[in-house]
Amino acid sequence: MVYSEAEKYIRELNNKSFAGFTDWRLPTLEEAMSLMETQKKNGNLYSDSKFGQTQRSIWTADKDSAGRAWYVSFSVGFCYLNDLGHDYYVRAVRS
Repeated sequence: MVYSEAEKYIRELNNKSFAGFTDWRLPTLEEAMSLMETQKKNGNLYSDSKFGQTQRSIWTADKDSAGRAWYVSFSVGFCYLNDLGHDYYVRAVRS
């Protein structure tokens, strides 16, 4: 989903008290990168197999002043800045 849809999705999780909680959010870049493996462990992804193979790239909460946000690519094993109109997955987290 594009970034605005990701933010809406997080709001909906909180409004519905998903899993009994209302503090869902997008992960920080540091949090998302902490899920990155140093080598491919999940088929052709740099992630643990417990996360499955669907979410190849996820949005983070971190943006820059040019209206772009960081995303983490488990298929490449790196993080990048991109325009908010690109489609990536959401992995909601809580503190």
